[in-house]
Amino acid sequence: MLVLGLDIATSTGVCWMDTALPPSQWRCLAIESEGEFAEDKTGDLAIYLRDEFALRRPDFVAIEMPRRDVAAYPKQVFDPKTTRMKTIHTVNADQLLLPALAASAAAVCDLSGVPWGCVHQKTWRAAYFGKGFKPSGDDWKAPAVDAALQQGIPLPDTKKAQRDAAEAVGIAAAWFKCSQVPARHHRSFAQLQALHRRVAA
Repeated sequence: MLVLGLDIATSTGVCWMDTALPPSQWRCLAIESEGEFAEDKTGDLAIYLRDEFALRRPDFVAIEMPRRDVAAYPKQVFDPKTTRMKTIHTVNADQLLLPALAASAAAVCDLSGVPWGCVHQKTWRAAYFGKGFKPSGDDWKAPAVDAALQQGIPLPDTKKAQRDAAEAVGIAAAWFKCSQVPARHHRSFAQLQALHRRVAA
């Protein structure tokens, strides 16, 4: 069974997990969505996935669920009126881009006839690392890299790409925990889950 795990971000982690092969033969990478504006970047991701699906069609695609809200974060800025630092709340523009990138990936899956689903980050982390696991400093990428290396999974050369690709491994490994699967893919998903349970037993 070939599962594609996607850690959607400005640098998207990608893991092609072929359960018929040892982890040392899985393909993991990170890709940058290029373009001048959001729609251009989402199109770039869509073109990449379309071309990949022409070479190898996955049985299922697991996508990390993007945030469904937009949060404001505190930021220290210099106030020229008071000549002191003050705290303002600002929105990271990437929060708006990530759901669009995820939707782009989902659309390519649908157009290619590939079933897909979204898995919440807390869900895949619990399935992959074990319930109750908590990394030091809330850095989830470091243990993901460690887990991939312990399994002999080849990761990209740069540290940043390794961190993104390693999380995609966890997402791919927890594909059967996807909680948001479109109704049109329920039957395929249930069949794949049943196959997974038989193999795991």
